[in-house]
Amino acid sequence: MKLKHKLLLLYVLCGFIILAVLGFFLSIQLKKSHLSTIESGIAKQLENLDFSLTSVIEEVKHGIQVLAANEMVCSRNDEDFTRFLDGDEENFQYHIGETESRIIDIFQIYRTTHPYVNSVYMGRENGSFVRSHKRHRTSFYDPRIRPWYALAKDHPGQVMITSPYRSVTTPDVNIGVVTALVDTAGDGFGVIGADITLANLTDYISGYRIGEDGQMLLVDDNGTIIACGEEALRFNSLKNLVADKADTVLTQQTGSFFIDGDHNGRYFIFITSGNLGWKIAAMVS
Repeated sequence: MKLKHKLLLLYVLCGFIILAVLGFFLSIQLKKSHLSTIESGIAKQLENLDFSLTSVIEEVKHGIQVLAANEMVCSRNDEDFTRFLDGDEENFQYHIGETESRIIDIFQIYRTTHPYVNSVYMGRENGSFVRSHKRHRTSFYDPRIRPWYALAKDHPGQVMITSPYRSVTTPDVNIGVVTALVDTAGDGFGVIGADITLANLTDYISGYRIGEDGQMLLVDDNGTIIACGEEALRFNSLKNLVADKADTVLTQQTGSFFIDGDHNGRYFIFITSGNLGWKIAAMVS
């Protein structure tokens, strides 16, 4: 082969290598730019969801404060309120007096006018329990040993949000918005609250679409997935979904990464709600 042909071939090979390298790095930059655009758009959607979700929770918190200040709800005449301390599913009968009946009406009106509220209830220090609607089963129930009661009692003067907990008589998993009932002397005599089921939260966030197959998630500050379109993931640890990336999600304000394992190919983007403290996330393919 003549020298000029060798040089020409060398130039062609060098040019090809340079173009290949440039193409490789250009594709990487384009991919990064594409992901950055996607992430920016999704982050804006997550912020919108955060605003709407915070409004819903804040409305319930305000509602609980109003109910707790209601003169009828604050009645200390609770000796005849319903108790399930000797609950018997076969023989139990409700004997609801006038005061309790009026309180139930107040609770039921609030429940039916707030679509994401599953129940409104009140426990008292004497073990009585008043609810917006009758329990599914009249088994033993002591409100004083329930997590929502203890949380509110330990934080008088505040409206608290519980960690997710399972209902005693239904398959529901709830978060409670609760506050203690305190008299003028500062003594607590009960707790009032409203439950939002995880199913209701999932229905709420499902209204926010992320592409054709993307979905939203809510994760509480303990790392529990409290709302998600995939039923199998609800009330499970975030670690079951993102493995060792869970600590990153819980300790950082915002972030994104690809998910390995069964959900390979999904892009996980999250922000932190400034008001609720929850992680609001999206998974997209």
